[in-house]
Amino acid sequence: MKVRSALKFLTEALAQRLPEERAKREALEMLAHILGVSPLNVWLKLEDEVSEDRVRIILNRRLSGEPLPYILGVAYFYGRPFYVDKGVLIPRQETEAVVEHFLKVAPERGILLDLGVGSGILAITILLERPNYIAFAVDISKPALEVAKKNAKLHRVDSRLYLILGDAFQPFKKKPLFTAVISNPPYISEEEYKSIDEEVRLFEPKIALVSGKTGLEFYELILKYATKLLKDDGFIVVELGYNQEKLVSDLARAFGFKVEFKKDLLGYKRSALIWRAKNTS
Repeated sequence: MKVRSALKFLTEALAQRLPEERAKREALEMLAHILGVSPLNVWLKLEDEVSEDRVRIILNRRLSGEPLPYILGVAYFYGRPFYVDKGVLIPRQETEAVVEHFLKVAPERGILLDLGVGSGILAITILLERPNYIAFAVDISKPALEVAKKNAKLHRVDSRLYLILGDAFQPFKKKPLFTAVISNPPYISEEEYKSIDEEVRLFEPKIALVSGKTGLEFYELILKYATKLLKDDGFIVVELGYNQEKLVSDLARAFGFKVEFKKDLLGYKRSALIWRAKNTS
């Protein structure tokens, strides 16, 4: 089967259940995986041959509802490939707002704490963008830490990333060590979880999605304990749900913090920069 024919076949099949543009993108990603090239370079291979059996196996798994990054074992974040499996959340474009927010205000060197590291996309991306940083990254999930370890080695930052098995702040003594705390925390409530996209609910780890009854529990934890670990001019950057701006703002102010939000590409405020009220930066 020629790549040209496979691309047409996959795009048409995927378009039966996905928006047209997403169908085209996923078809390219499938063929890129089979060919061992980047999605862009698929266009240079249109006359090459690919195994029709491999094409159909991947397609059938995708049509069954399984997310493509889990099928291929890779997802892209901030323009870079990251290994993923069902032990971690699939990286999403809106999370890039957290990185951009951090880079906007962060000094050139420092020590970072990533709470709920998952696949490692936040800490690793920041280490790549800020070569004078080191990072400590915590997760309660052993499988997630294994994925983060693979990605740290893939991107050659494993000498600057210290992975710790533990529950949030529990592994740390209450000393002001960190320049910043970052997190893409669980922020879905138990009630909201019942109605989220079926593909997410069936395949992605619930522990990384659901915070508790209100969806704000992890934010409360961060705001309560982060000040004990942050340097005087330290700050927090967290992702939030598309509809949580007011809730997170009110919560931060109740704990004596100032807060600033950053929008994602769709115009939703998806990143919160939080710092002590006495600071002006």
